[in-house]
Amino acid sequence: MLLTKKSCSPAPRSTCQNEMGDKKLRINPPLYLVGKKIFCWNCEEKMPAIALLAPNITAAEGEICILSDIQELPKDVYFFIKNRVPSFKMKYSKMAGHKYLGNTCPKCGLLSGEFFLHAEPGGPFFPVDENDAKSLYIREIPLTDSINVTASVSTGCGDLILKNAKRLK
Repeated sequence: MLLTKKSCSPAPRSTCQNEMGDKKLRINPPLYLVGKKIFCWNCEEKMPAIALLAPNITAAEGEICILSDIQELPKDVYFFIKNRVPSFKMKYSKMAGHKYLGNTCPKCGLLSGEFFLHAEPGGPFFPVDENDAKSLYIREIPLTDSINVTASVSTGCGDLILKNAKRLK
């Protein structure tokens, strides 16, 4: 199924994995922090939600990928994110059955699920049109070289986000 420039809702969301079939990914610069404010599903407090957008993953064959289920990041990248979004932390998810770096509510401490954030059309990191993508901000994470990350990725909306999200310095 092909994407139109106006919408990515019909896009197949897939996982890019390297040739060995695991979730170890080689990411070449640039890497972006993407985010917006959402409401916590549990306490309804406003909270930050972020994702990472990677246009240059070696195994992704040119697709712009959005990372989720992040289990391992280089320390400098993690600290760059943590300094901006302290509630992005390693937590155990019953649904996933393992720990990952996720968006947690600063008030109640619960995780916002990866499915809601990344797989629901119209969800924070699955915009269905340019207006949805314009509600996001994007900031480049300084990288001097390629990095290795353990994560899942989805494709289909990265281009829409990259072209429409509000750029921060």
